[in-house]
Amino acid sequence: MSALRELIERVLRYKSYLVLTLVPLLFVLLFGGAMSPVYNTDLPVLVYDMDASPASRQVVEQLEIYPYLDLREGAASLDEVEQQFLYGEIIGAIIIPEGFGDDLHAQRGADLLVMLDSCNFMNMTSVMTATSTVGGTLNAALRLQLLEAGGQTPTVAMDNVTTLSVIDRGMYNPTYGYIYFLFPVLLAIFVQQSWLAGVSPYLIEKKAELAKAPLDVKNFGRLAGQLALFLACTVLGLALWCVTLNVLFNYPFRGSVLLMLLVHVPFVLAMTGMVLLIASIFDDPVHCTQFNMFLTIPSLLSCGYAWPVYLMPEPFRVVITHIWPLYYFANPLRDIIMKGCGIEQVLPYAAGCLKFAAFWLPAGLIAYAWKIRRLRRLNEEDLCSDGC
Repeated sequence: MSALRELIERVLRYKSYLVLTLVPLLFVLLFGGAMSPVYNTDLPVLVYDMDASPASRQVVEQLEIYPYLDLREGAASLDEVEQQFLYGEIIGAIIIPEGFGDDLHAQRGADLLVMLDSCNFMNMTSVMTATSTVGGTLNAALRLQLLEAGGQTPTVAMDNVTTLSVIDRGMYNPTYGYIYFLFPVLLAIFVQQSWLAGVSPYLIEKKAELAKAPLDVKNFGRLAGQLALFLACTVLGLALWCVTLNVLFNYPFRGSVLLMLLVHVPFVLAMTGMVLLIASIFDDPVHCTQFNMFLTIPSLLSCGYAWPVYLMPEPFRVVITHIWPLYYFANPLRDIIMKGCGIEQVLPYAAGCLKFAAFWLPAGLIAYAWKIRRLRRLNEEDLCSDGC
């Protein structure tokens, strides 16, 4: 028991270093395993062929050979299609209405009805892409037959059909996979929350110590040195995160690691200002940790990653980019990792984050120093009252 107690004490002594270094690694293992494989496949889609004509069967056959879809048939009514949606048995349905074949051959314009579970936009995009691709292919084939029937040679008809060909594909997330899209913002959140979780309790404990020690440059210099050591731990954690994601989960990093550091370091400086401010408010590490956990979802949803800031109301955009720095980290991280963008695209974010840090880091230091002075005054009053 004594050995176990000693081990626990050592772990607690170095908990900040462990949190900053290992938390991103542990989370990449957890989420990487949950989001593998890296693409959406075998998506359950129901085909309800109400026409049962040769033309409608051709549509079904083309959908059956399309990758990523688990095509199902056998619905007897639209009510049954809706029921399968409600029970979560399918995420999409392609309905071929009656008269589809007649409309197609009469050149009146034939329609396909696509129903989608829009709760999952990646699955929705995959089903829509499959339907558009199959529909476009069959439309081209039909036009080719009509041109040939009108007297054009097969070569001339093919040239007329393919005068303009539109090919749609995903540039940076071709398989519409979760792991490609989500991991840059997850990394940003892991860095943010590990910094909050690792540094906030340390600053709260240090605040109580500094309230009993001389408030001079030497003590604050030691504090700055400790924060620099924490920064080195986050850089190491970032490297472990990238290597693990690339080796174990085959994640392609298109950009430069140096550019990642160019936005990582200003973000940590900006977060240091916020952590100093938070540590000056809270005296109980438990309450501080609860507050930090609360910040995860609001900061994620408002950082402009899933919903671009230009779609937000202007007052909200101004406020969110001035009170929390995640916007300046998550968005360039996505462009670096997924798109391989250059320094020209990254510099505006890094400069914005440095401006953020230039205001909030001194503000956090002032609030932290003021709280230490206040605690010192309270300690002196307590000593005076005890002496009296």
